[in-house]
Amino acid sequence: MTEPISRMMPGSPRLHYLEWNPAGRSTLILLHGATANAWWWEEFARLMPADYRLLALDQRGHGDSGWVKPAAYGPADYARDLERFIEYCGVSQAILIGHSQGGINALEFVRGRPFGARAVIAIDVALTSTARRDRFLVRLRNLPVVTYPDLEMAKARFRLMPREGDIDPAVMARVAERSLAPAPAGGYTFKFDRDSFLGSDGIDVLDAVRALRLPLLLVRGGRSRIMTAEAANRALELNPLARLSVIEEAHHHVIIERPGPLAAIVQDFVSSL
Repeated sequence: MTEPISRMMPGSPRLHYLEWNPAGRSTLILLHGATANAWWWEEFARLMPADYRLLALDQRGHGDSGWVKPAAYGPADYARDLERFIEYCGVSQAILIGHSQGGINALEFVRGRPFGARAVIAIDVALTSTARRDRFLVRLRNLPVVTYPDLEMAKARFRLMPREGDIDPAVMARVAERSLAPAPAGGYTFKFDRDSFLGSDGIDVLDAVRALRLPLLLVRGGRSRIMTAEAANRALELNPLARLSVIEEAHHHVIIERPGPLAAIVQDFVSSL
């Protein structure tokens, strides 16, 4: 696996992305979750063979992509960006892989563009919501903007949301550093627009699964409270094209907690298409 190439796509908003293996035969487009960015896929990408072209997008308001004023951070907004990105990269029949909110955005994209992708892999997506999750989203929207005096303190205070998972400390340190940037008035803060919390799931996720006419792989962390076992089984009942893989020891942040099993699952699924 080569080191990624960092690229910028012009337009409004401008979109930053990482590319591994430009000459790869199969193209996978990687969509991170809320508050994350393209670099969260780095450990996963290291484990993928060189014949896969990987395009990891910083979605609007995240990473090094542009922020949007007034705020427009619903799944339809992300899906329009994805449509523009696919056209810009000259991709046909890509496989969309989305973690958490990124998976919802991928489902929204193919809901409006039934032939816009070859297949979808949705990793630990909230197929249904719960009162507990709704309370968690309210808490996120009310978090203050925090600025730390230096990078080391910012990295030390970095926490996942939800705060769970058995993640290699070295991986966490790299994820933290890639998720921080200098603040305008000095110090360091997080690289995402807090207004992105003003968006929402925006779609009935199970209904989007039901309507899908492409191969769909659901990947669930066995210890996750986001994609529940009940909701995953319901999704399988709704769509015969859907499959389910469970990484038993993983929590919600599958892509950084268990990148090895995830890479193996993705390769098996792509080979079966």
